[in-house]
Amino acid sequence: MFEIGNTLREARVRRNLTLQQVEEDTKIRVKYVQAMENEDFDVMPGATYVKGFLRTYSEYLGLDPDVIIGEYRSRVSPSREKDEPFGGSSVIGKPHSHRGRNTLVFVAILCLLVLGVIWVLGRGGEQKAPQTSPSALGIGGSPTPKASQTASPSQAAAAKLKDVLKINAAFGDCWMQVRRDSATGTVLSSGTLAKGHSRKFKGKVLWVRLGSPSMVKLVVEGKTQPPLSGIAPVDYIVKNGKAKKAS
Repeated sequence: MFEIGNTLREARVRRNLTLQQVEEDTKIRVKYVQAMENEDFDVMPGATYVKGFLRTYSEYLGLDPDVIIGEYRSRVSPSREKDEPFGGSSVIGKPHSHRGRNTLVFVAILCLLVLGVIWVLGRGGEQKAPQTSPSALGIGGSPTPKASQTASPSQAAAAKLKDVLKINAAFGDCWMQVRRDSATGTVLSSGTLAKGHSRKFKGKVLWVRLGSPSMVKLVVEGKTQPPLSGIAPVDYIVKNGKAKKAS
């Protein structure tokens, strides 16, 4: 048996992280971070929430979440875990799933409406077009302009991957946070990326913090970056087709 709270607190202090910085990066309120470090788990709504917070916080600090959660489970009676109302669902990221589906449905409907307007406008243009060609009346017309050259498949693929970053949790779970432009820019994503899953982001400059860099692969504009190492949080800047450690 070891002390969960002291382990978390010492890891945070070693990284010179304040409670406010932890709250900003993990979206866990300061009072819950303090509750974990003080092992005052009764402050939280229930065992499911405790395990979710412990997993996110330990991954953020570069600790093994399974060891931390295993120690917590050894102290909690099975009946308390069984009575949890949410059946063990993670408290990080899940509530946004419905919002994402609603956004996709809205975008699909909007695309159909745009295509319908284009089709109607195209039909109107066909009806207004003259039925008799100049050549049929014996009037010489200007040469038919050549069709413009279309982009080759390779050029189209390159354009599609321009400024695109793919984060692939190929080797294990990894907490991550992605911001636009800099460490203080707009947050595009924050939470744990499960093993075997990947996320894509687009932007000329992206700031990325990885809780366990060795667990993931970074693919920038379709090119896999050199393998990452380390189990402590590391910041990266992605721009000009490359990912480099932030200074």
